[in-house]
Amino acid sequence: MSRAQLNVRVSDLLEQAIDKKRIELSTSLGSIPSRSDVVRFALEAYLNVDLSESDADARKSSTKSRSSKQ
Repeated sequence: MSRAQLNVRVSDLLEQAIDKKRIELSTSLGSIPSRSDVVRFALEAYLNVDLSESDADARKSSTKSRSSKQ
């Protein structure tokens, strides 16, 4: 699966919320996920899609997160 890069601008408040979520997720993932990982997790949940089988970027944090959701 090819990937597109999106440039998203967020407010300071949203950036702080994403960083807070990164720290929260680090306990279950074993490492701090990237901001991009957190945004992907949120989009998957919001759009009600599971990209775990088709996601070409098999990052360690993405794999662990999807495993823990099941």
